[in-house]
Amino acid sequence: MDTDTGTRQSTSGLEWKLHPLVLINISDHHTRTRANTPGAPIPSVLGCLLGSQSGRTVDIRNSFEVRYSTAADGSVEVDIPFLVKKQEQYKQVFKTLDVVGWYATGSAATDAHMLCHRKISEVVEGPVFLLLDPSVDHSRKDLPVTLYETELHLSPDSGAPGLMFVRAPYAIETSDAERIGVDQVARILPSGRATGSEQLSAQLASMHSAIKMLLERLRLIHGSIGRVAEGHGPAAAAAAAGRAAAAAGGDAVPYPHSLLRQVSSLINSLPACDTEAFNREYLTEYNDTMLTLYLAAMTRGTHVANEVVDKFCLAYDKAGRRRGI
Repeated sequence: MDTDTGTRQSTSGLEWKLHPLVLINISDHHTRTRANTPGAPIPSVLGCLLGSQSGRTVDIRNSFEVRYSTAADGSVEVDIPFLVKKQEQYKQVFKTLDVVGWYATGSAATDAHMLCHRKISEVVEGPVFLLLDPSVDHSRKDLPVTLYETELHLSPDSGAPGLMFVRAPYAIETSDAERIGVDQVARILPSGRATGSEQLSAQLASMHSAIKMLLERLRLIHGSIGRVAEGHGPAAAAAAAGRAAAAAGGDAVPYPHSLLRQVSSLINSLPACDTEAFNREYLTEYNDTMLTLYLAAMTRGTHVANEVVDKFCLAYDKAGRRRGI
């Protein structure tokens, strides 16, 4: 495998948009596979990516699993008939979606991935390869997802031309329905239940942790600004040294304004809760919510009253009384 695979960038000019449903499907596929093989090396999962292309923009919207087998030499044999059958079935339901690539789990692209990519290329034209790293790295800030395209490059070892994986930039694209689904999945507890008081407790616990962390950061900022105002701390010391140097005719030490600018920017980015516009918008939303609750209560009361009237008419029907009932 080319050692420059992790640094080469794609030159195709395609704009890839990845939807959260794909990441949820791959994570679920990996989790089920890991749960079903306890005590054994976790096998890599494999599947196909469904999407649509509009001009130079490709949306990767969904995915499905693909069966495969591992040979004695470590090569991967993809079940091509199963892949074609699943592709036809999805095409009947989602007519706008086509197979645009495939996915696997692992820490880096290998020669086995390239062999698998060549086999899938026999069915799908120009597929993209999505690699998800299931290992947990808390120091990593971005998603453990890498998107690869294939380009023809000269091998640095033999000098012969061949296909190599190159990184393709991507962006996360979401719709309203996906946001609701992702929010619901995020609230599911490890026990698998997400209803009633357990769901509310989990949501309140996460909100409490976030508010507690915010309070700690605000206390840290407030203490730092207070020490500056009192003439203590590195910022005040630098300012005092600068004034002393200027008075002595030497070069002044630059005052660290960046800290104060960051604090000022943070304060200005907070919502203005004391403005007339905020109060007006808040009262409008509050009145709309109360009106919705009031209408719901009226509808429920009207329905109960209607049931009482129906029962009364049934029990005290005039014709029934004439018959001696």
